[in-house]
Amino acid sequence: MEIKKGLLEFIAENFMVEIEEIPMDKSLIDEGIIDSFGLVEIAAYMKKSHGFEVETEDMIRDNFGSVDKMISYIEGRLAG
Repeated sequence: MEIKKGLLEFIAENFMVEIEEIPMDKSLIDEGIIDSFGLVEIAAYMKKSHGFEVETEDMIRDNFGSVDKMISYIEGRLAG
């Protein structure tokens, strides 16, 4: 739950959108909330908040295609 809360707060604060308006299961790029640079900012947030570097090859739709997928990606990386 903390992973979800932190990620949503980061997105809301940095991309000027209300948490309630953030779709959990849709692409933030497709929804017009972020652009490709936004993905880089989210990757930097993951490094700062969770202590791991997001590899370039990990920045794919399977990992970053939605908030739900980002949460799963973070959980997987933290689990080792």
